[in-house]
Amino acid sequence: MPNKFGASAIQVGCSLLLSVMLFACGGFPTTHPDPAKNNSTNYKNDLKDCAQAYPETPDGVYLKSRIACLQLKGWR
Repeated sequence: MPNKFGASAIQVGCSLLLSVMLFACGGFPTTHPDPAKNNSTNYKNDLKDCAQAYPETPDGVYLKSRIACLQLKGWR
């Protein structure tokens, strides 16, 4: 007979993980106040530049650094 507490803990853990992932994705800047720079080509170039400056790490700290990098480039 399965343990109901274990199943409940797994559900809570999965829900928490999903919430954190959605929150992290929602924080990425995607618009630029300058209409001339607010296009997908400039965004991809700036994102690529920030990705090269802050390579991926197992602990996920690079995401905050990339967000800060994009914000320094003017993305909101």
